[in-house]
Amino acid sequence: METQQELISQQIHLLGNMLGEVLIEQEGQALFDRVEEVRALTKAMRQGDEAAEAALQQVVEALSLDEAYGVVKAFASYFQLVNLAEEQARVRALRNRARANHSDGDPMRETISAAIMDLQRQGVTAGQVQQLLDRLLVMPVITAHPTEAKRRTVMVKLARIAGKLHELDTVALTPDEWTAAIDLIAEEIASLWQTDETRTHQPSVLDEVRNSLYYIEHTLFELAPQLYIEMRRALAEAYPGHDFNLAPFVHIGSWVGGDRDGNPFVTLAVTEETLRTQKALALRLYRSVIDAMYGVLSTSERFGVSDELRASLSADAALFPVEAQRFAARYPGQPYRQKMAFVYQKLLATEEGSSRPWRADRLAHPVEYGSAGQFLQDLRLMQDSLAQHRGARMARGRLQDLITQVETFGFHLATLDIRQHSERHASAVAELLGRYGLVASYGDLSEHQRHDLLTAELYNPRPLTPARLDFSPATNE
Repeated sequence: METQQELISQQIHLLGNMLGEVLIEQEGQALFDRVEEVRALTKAMRQGDEAAEAALQQVVEALSLDEAYGVVKAFASYFQLVNLAEEQARVRALRNRARANHSDGDPMRETISAAIMDLQRQGVTAGQVQQLLDRLLVMPVITAHPTEAKRRTVMVKLARIAGKLHELDTVALTPDEWTAAIDLIAEEIASLWQTDETRTHQPSVLDEVRNSLYYIEHTLFELAPQLYIEMRRALAEAYPGHDFNLAPFVHIGSWVGGDRDGNPFVTLAVTEETLRTQKALALRLYRSVIDAMYGVLSTSERFGVSDELRASLSADAALFPVEAQRFAARYPGQPYRQKMAFVYQKLLATEEGSSRPWRADRLAHPVEYGSAGQFLQDLRLMQDSLAQHRGARMARGRLQDLITQVETFGFHLATLDIRQHSERHASAVAELLGRYGLVASYGDLSEHQRHDLLTAELYNPRPLTPARLDFSPATNE
């Protein structure tokens, strides 16, 4: 049986060979030879060959600008591919550990199952665990990394290559399937070569927002339900027979698009567009899940439907009379599919409503969801009806996963921290209070005096600012 090191070496060799083939196809044999020369000299230099260092310097100094760009891009692409192989090796090692631990009957170390089992073995009661769960909060916060210049397009391509590497590792492919997978990886590498690694312009704040949302869309959104499934399984194994209340404990935060401290490009308009972008992505993600669930919730009305779900279908039909006829004709006798179709329609209407200018006094149209809570209410109607009519497996399956995602991400996807330097706050408050003669020089007050003054204003029922702001641009912002 091959060792882990042999497997990773094979994948690195495979990816390196494909990159070499692409390099020759795209740029010619001369550049490939130059890259190989630099690689060989670098390897010799690391092994202590003093002459190699001088030779390497001579080769590099002789490169034209185009040659230097090609060599740098070749090595950058190579190391990106090596990183993918190493990540796949870590996944492989974790899977092997999980299988080994399962056969031994013990949970794998550094997992939720191991942590819960440790609590049980230390004598922590189920009631005490429930108290811990009631206080549990996990909140990753996404920030814009100042040195992260990788384009979203590049990240998507690398993710597709990683997916194919995982397939090669875990699926028993036929020779034809193996060849097809290799061809797809080679195609992605060629596309990667022809794609600029970084933007030709400085990324805007909204570019950073879209990049940050990549990790929610492609990782965290799918991961959230799995985390709760693992937690429920671990609790059931460690404390059999006890029914735990597992409230939502994972929430996502972000600074991208809201952090004004030191970034003059984060304006009110940028923050509003950030929130709009996050909500639009959340709604699209939910619609994609609904699309996939039509094939699951095909249950016939012969198995029974709750009165509450029937009433909701009638209410939805009144809101969408034209669509109701189409849904009834397409899904006759399938109440859950009909309900899913109405839910999808409401999500579409909600996204359309969110694209219009936002006003504080705007009320959601009846065909829209006014909140994620209303969306959850529709999902739980279906879940309860399924559970009451021999559909418990469907109720706690992918429908529960969707409910978990809505509880985690809502319609906002991630809470946005609005951060600003304290001096900007102090300046705005000073102008505000000075305008109405509440204090002559706010900046001269002590910390205690500021606290008392601001506390009194917060408790004062009258508004401090007019509906139409007419202060300096900085204070209005």
